[in-house]
Amino acid sequence: MTRSPHRLFPGFLGDELAAAILAHALSNQARMKPTKVGFGDQIRRDESIRSSIVLPDLGPFLAPVMERVDACEPELLHALGMRPFTRSHVQVELVAHGDGGFYRRHIDTATGSGNQKQPRRLTMVWYAHQRPKAFSGGALRLHALMGDAFTDIEPAHDLMVAFPSWMPHEVMPVSVPGGRLEDSRFAMNIWLCGS
Repeated sequence: MTRSPHRLFPGFLGDELAAAILAHALSNQARMKPTKVGFGDQIRRDESIRSSIVLPDLGPFLAPVMERVDACEPELLHALGMRPFTRSHVQVELVAHGDGGFYRRHIDTATGSGNQKQPRRLTMVWYAHQRPKAFSGGALRLHALMGDAFTDIEPAHDLMVAFPSWMPHEVMPVSVPGGRLEDSRFAMNIWLCGS
């Protein structure tokens, strides 16, 4: 059986929780900071690689999100052909891509010896935006491990995409004509880490 390298979950959190998380992001605009790239002592800000802003926590919404993640993890690992692993921790961030935002091709886990003792194993990306959608672009481009093939996934409201953290991917450029934060492409990145 051939397995797809990613899985899509439309309606992952439901309208009520999705709206609450989006409102949480907008009400915490003052706490949002420019995103960074890299791992360990190599973490840095580099707007030639990644241009977005981040809210590092979900506040009271982390628990219901993790309840949903926990419920689908075993089935998801099986569907992706991944071996179960011992989860050491979870990393979560809420990112807004405004006008001109992007993230060049990358993987979500460090490579090389000593970079991560408990590396990211599974990446889950959940999308939210105002309706009607006020931005264009921002597709998640998933690259094949070998060759030039890729799949573009449109960032639909309340869609969750899951894939192995070592899969190359990028966020295509976003256009937000009015430039307002509330019109941005919002994404919650969840990384399940372990060995």
